[in-house]
Amino acid sequence: MQFGSAFATIAILISISTKAYAEAYESDGVATGQSNSEITEFSADHTIMNTRTVYSKFDMADATNPMSKLTGPCFGVMEMRGGAVEGNGVCVFDGLEGDRVLLGWTARRLDPQGQVHGYWTVNSGTGLWLQASGGGTFTSKVNRSNGAAKNTIKGAITLR
Repeated sequence: MQFGSAFATIAILISISTKAYAEAYESDGVATGQSNSEITEFSADHTIMNTRTVYSKFDMADATNPMSKLTGPCFGVMEMRGGAVEGNGVCVFDGLEGDRVLLGWTARRLDPQGQVHGYWTVNSGTGLWLQASGGGTFTSKVNRSNGAAKNTIKGAITLR
């Protein structure tokens, strides 16, 4: 009888040790950087914006979140018409140890203060980010006079 229960215990321990380890992080924070966007006035109330923002700092609520170590560019295209906005793009971020993550973003609305609101997702990655998943929302504001960009993000990521 003892042999059977010892065998079962060993089988359980082996099963637990071979399962993938996953770590989840709340991803609330603020990314800051510099924006350089090209704006094309299509008509009186219709604008196309080719955006490029290079983020140099992420201040995350959880300092252990690996997003706090990321830097790199986001780029894409947004179409603004009659107060509405549509658009999407990607961000290619590098971590401290050469790891990379590709985030996708989708713009969904423009508020009266000129902030763009939308959604972000983890699309792909290397190293630490190889099997990452997650996403959330963002609110992005760019100072048109000097290009200073502030992107407030909320959400969660899981690293495997």
